[in-house]
Amino acid sequence: MSISFYDNSEIKPDEQGKVTIDRVYCLNFNEFNNMNWERLGQVYKTLPHFIAKENKCPMWFGEEEVSSNYLYASVEPSGLQIVGELTLQQWKEWEDIFRTQLSEFLFPSFEC
Repeated sequence: MSISFYDNSEIKPDEQGKVTIDRVYCLNFNEFNNMNWERLGQVYKTLPHFIAKENKCPMWFGEEEVSSNYLYASVEPSGLQIVGELTLQQWKEWEDIFRTQLSEFLFPSFEC
């Protein structure tokens, strides 16, 4: 099952080939149980360039305001927001793996 999503801004490369990402995957966190949270954590860890930092949002590639390439996830009322800046190629590769991983589990979601 594919999780629907929407972009808060158009994802298009700038003159250096970088893209700014602000995408929301329509996961229904009100219906998440402990197993769903554990599985989402597993998905995070299997994604390329995962960075584990205690008491921080899940992140990949680097940290915002520290690295030129970064990506992080944030649980929001509207769903799972993914924000960052990457090259278009990095984003396409990461996002393809992420969507594949999401579809392997039956996460509660909604159409958006």
